[in-house]
Amino acid sequence: MHNLLTDPLIRVRLDAGDPTEMTLPRIFEAASADAVVAFPGLRPHQRHAWHAFLAQLGVLALQRAGYPARPHTAAEWRALLRGLTREFADDEPWRLLVSDPAMPAFMQCPAGDKLSQYRRLVATPDDLDLLVTAKNHDLKQGVAKECALDDWMFALIDLQTMAGFLGAGNYGIARMNGGFSARPCLGLAPAEGGFGAHLFHDMQRMLAARDDLLERFPDYYCPEQGTALLWTEPWDGTTSIGLEDLDPYFIEICRRVRLRLEDRSIVAWTAGSRKSRVAAKSARGNVGDFWTPVDRGDAKALSLSQAGFRYEGLAKLLFDQGSYDLPPAMVTDMTGTQRWRVVARGMAGGQGKTNGYHERNDIVFNPRTATALGRPNQRDKLAAVSDALLHEIAEILNALKLGIAVAASGGKPFKELTRSDRLHAIPYARRFDSALDPLFFGAIERRFVAKDEAAREAARERFVRGMVDTAEALLEEAVESVPCPAIRRHRARARAFAAFHGRLRRPQSAFADQPEIFRPRETANVE
Repeated sequence: MHNLLTDPLIRVRLDAGDPTEMTLPRIFEAASADAVVAFPGLRPHQRHAWHAFLAQLGVLALQRAGYPARPHTAAEWRALLRGLTREFADDEPWRLLVSDPAMPAFMQCPAGDKLSQYRRLVATPDDLDLLVTAKNHDLKQGVAKECALDDWMFALIDLQTMAGFLGAGNYGIARMNGGFSARPCLGLAPAEGGFGAHLFHDMQRMLAARDDLLERFPDYYCPEQGTALLWTEPWDGTTSIGLEDLDPYFIEICRRVRLRLEDRSIVAWTAGSRKSRVAAKSARGNVGDFWTPVDRGDAKALSLSQAGFRYEGLAKLLFDQGSYDLPPAMVTDMTGTQRWRVVARGMAGGQGKTNGYHERNDIVFNPRTATALGRPNQRDKLAAVSDALLHEIAEILNALKLGIAVAASGGKPFKELTRSDRLHAIPYARRFDSALDPLFFGAIERRFVAKDEAAREAARERFVRGMVDTAEALLEEAVESVPCPAIRRHRARARAFAAFHGRLRRPQSAFADQPEIFRPRETANVE
């Protein structure tokens, strides 16, 4: 019932026309033409799960069939997908509902004679999903009473391929570092393309990188005919599958779930397990996932913090090869004029909850910068530019905080500033940081691609002047806003700006080598 290969169950918005419903093969057909604009039923935190599922599924289908070129029609894709489950004549692994518990259903392993163990009722797809918010405040659960069939499909994919540990019997996936972590995404997508361009770019790279993945993990994966779709295999919750038995691009499941039709509505029943589905605890998420950065120090998958993808942390991920190995999704050898958009997505994990979903796709690099990420010596040069810019930002930020503290004190000498004086700077420092966040990576690229030293210094000067203007505007606002006796306000203003500029002009300043940055000028803007 509800066969994803033959029934149009997935809501899609195309670049021409009104929203429609499609089969899974038709999704591949439309994506190959880059005609997909959006999936109305897809929630933001489910985007990577859906993208990764389609990419892994497409690669598995093409690789197993030895298909020489990308198929363009739904009929071809339907045949390829059926080829992955040819032992199931009625397409059971592609159906949302299968009444026989001994047979698999979509993202639901066979239950056999253990169906009585499925005792927890889940009435809505958002309750099945992995997102667990603190006190149910950030995003209400159990509200999807009037749900569509693809709501259940997206929830199943998200749960089974992204979920972490959630109490006894609820184990997490193999592609993450520890039970309280989550599966991250860091990759490049064609900047001028849409969903389909991103999907098929990743699929092409995954096919090309398969042999390298097998070489890097010789003890993990089965080169030929390893288990690929884990939901097709029986599981009673007491056994685990070893990585050595799996295809390198296997699509996993981590929970025992069965959808059923009750009172003309779909509900889910779940059961616990005594062991994780994949025996991969010792790998700490470092299993060659196409989109996962790996911490070089501990050889473990990235665990995203509540800070998300702020510029400081993202710069370390992208440029510091001493800290992180970039995933294959971040490496491109393409030349020409194609620009590349950084796609960063992930859930911050927590004990018994999730600490927020984070996504960033506003960073666009030109071909030279994007290619440099995959070349160690060039990546080191990017890291040097990034470190210099971070040092400059810190210099201006510290000057701003000092100026505000002086203003709050009424103009006292530095040694007499109290902790209370300095605390007044915190909200202004955050605003300064937020103002720079969307501009940081563009500033790095302009310095990196500059044709000579003069152009590089000019780019630096323009950006620093813009930062100083931003900081001065915030300092001006703070001088008028922070608590200060009126009789001392004039003195506070003068000494606050003197402290700010004095800090920037001191011999130890990051700008001591380029004093012309602070020459009088009429206007300056952050570029």
